[in-house]
This record gives sequence, C-alpha cells and structure tokens, in this order.
Amino acid sequence: MTISFNKIEAKTRLLNPLKDFVLDEIPLEIRFDPLTGQTGRVFDLPYKPPERPDLSKMIQQSKEIFCPFCPEALEKSTPLFPEEVIPGGRIMKGQALLIPNLLPIDKYAGVSILSPEHYTAIEDLTPERMADAFYAAMQFIKMTARLDPLVNYFYINWNYMPPAGSSMVHPHLQVNCGEVPTNQHRIQIEACRKYYEENRSSFWQDFVEAEKEREERYIGEIGSSFWFMGYVPQSFLPDMWCIFSEHHSLTHLGEDEFFPFIKGLSRILNYLSLENIFSFNMSLFSVREDEHFRINARVCPRLLPRPIGNSDQTYFQTIHKETYSVWPPESVCQRIREIFQE
Repeated sequence: MTISFNKIEAKTRLLNPLKDFVLDEIPLEIRFDPLTGQTGRVFDLPYKPPERPDLSKMIQQSKEIFCPFCPEALEKSTPLFPEEVIPGGRIMKGQALLIPNLLPIDKYAGVSILSPEHYTAIEDLTPERMADAFYAAMQFIKMTARLDPLVNYFYINWNYMPPAGSSMVHPHLQVNCGEVPTNQHRIQIEACRKYYEENRSSFWQDFVEAEKEREERYIGEIGSSFWFMGYVPQSFLPDMWCIFSEHHSLTHLGEDEFFPFIKGLSRILNYLSLENIFSFNMSLFSVREDEHFRINARVCPRLLPRPIGNSDQTYFQTIHKETYSVWPPESVCQRIREIFQE
C-alpha cells in the first residue's frame, strides 16, 4: 500500500489584536490530495457558523418570482426531450420528474425534480424523499448510454438552496452525460490509472483500507459505499467523500445497490442541519467502462459565513483553484461518525 497523506506545516507570525497585540503564531497546513496531488489549505480557527436564518422570506420570494417546477407551472413552462431520446419527453419516478435542462451543461442534460413540494428543509431530506429523484437520474443515464455509444462520462449533481448557487429553492438534481469529462473527473481518471501503473493495485481499495486503518477521517460504511472526511477539503468547512468501492459505473448499478448511498447522504445532511448549515453542493462521478475507476461523490457544505451575506468562495477558490477550510476535517469526524451510525 502506497497511499500518502502528505502535508507541509507552517506558521504565520503577527501581533494579534485579539490578544493585546502580543506576538502570536497561527498555524496552517498545505495538504496534498492522495489521489490527484492537488493542494488545499487547512486552518484550525475558532469559527462558528451563524445561526440558521429565517428562510420564510426567501421561500416566499422564490414563489413570487416564479417557479417553473411547481405543479401549476410545470406543464407549460418546462421543456420535453425529443421522443428518440426519452419516449414521452420526460421520466416519471414516483414523486420525481426528470425534464431537460434549459442550460445545456453537457450533450445530455436533465433536471430531476424531487417532488411537487416547493421547499423541503435539509433535515427533511430523508432517503425516501430523495430516492425517486436519484433513481430517475440513474434511469436517464442508462437511457442515454444505450442511445449514444460516444457518451462515457456521467454525473449527478445538486446545488441545494441559493448559497450553493441554486437559482431555484424547489429542490432538484442535475444529471449530465457527455463525451468529455469535467476537469476534476479527468484528473481523477488519469490519477487512478497512473496509480495502478506504478503500484499494480487499485487506488480506491488501497485508500479505503488506509483511511479505515488510520481512523482519523473514516466516518462509516453502508453496503459498498464508504464515507470519509476529505483529507484536502473542497469547501470552507470540511467536506465528505463517498467511494463505491466495488462499482465504476452507474450504468451497471441497480436501485438496491445505490440506496445505501442515499441513506449515507441523508445522515450527512442531518449533521449539516445540526450545525445550522442549510445549503450544500454534491457531485457524483461515474464512467461507462474503466476498471481502474470507482464511482465517488463529494458533499460540500455551503454557507454565508457572516450576517452580511458574503460568499464562502473567494479569489482563492475561483481563480487560483486552491481550496481552504477553516476547520481540520479530523476535528469534526467524530461528531459526524456518531450521527452517521445512529
């Protein structure tokens, strides 16, 4: 096993006004992702997320502005797929409905609306409430894979609530299928192939074993889905990483095999709710065929760090493509683990 958790530890010195201007040292870590080598900064600051605001005004405003996903507008305001892509133009699965995305992120792009309900609080995103939308997304992926042999890369994504970049309060997934991987996906694919060439073993299996052995960031497992804190967090507060240790493609996955991920995600969202965090990004990565790859997902908390409503994304993330987190992932792992295993 050659998994490395490399980091550089440093300190910055200043005369701290919070300590009567005495000479103070603030530690920081520059961490290197075990798979990709990408760097991120980790601090250990006494930060406390603000209290969850009253969302009623935002929810009401989002209704007044117009919501095309609500039942009274849906039929007239949302598009249909061509018959040769999706017979009937839409995919219905229980309470969920999958329609085309008017913003074509990829060759095949869909929006999977969770239910007719305009707003669902983060603590109410139970496995049962989320399952239909995920299953509709999986059905869309399988249908496009059968239709188009050139499509090799598949994603299920979620911007939940405006702090995560969502223009709609009405909860919905975004599913993309295309011929060209996103930058992050391409880096993952290249890195795990390189790892195999150098070590003659699977990065994903070695990583799971290494994290379970260290116990610092290992949250738990449900079925073949393994959950960890990200060693190099991708967000202002530490993020969570899920690996499907036995599966490389959503095109081969059944609903029963996928449901453990939905259960794990619900437990992660329960933790976020307890921390007064009401918004998140999620992306799930899949390929069509690649024995060295594994399906994996990231869940990133999103928040407005101060009451003035500033974003948690700055020049560092958007331009330099360098992440930083104000909490070490190890410091919150135990709390998440307790919630996850309830």
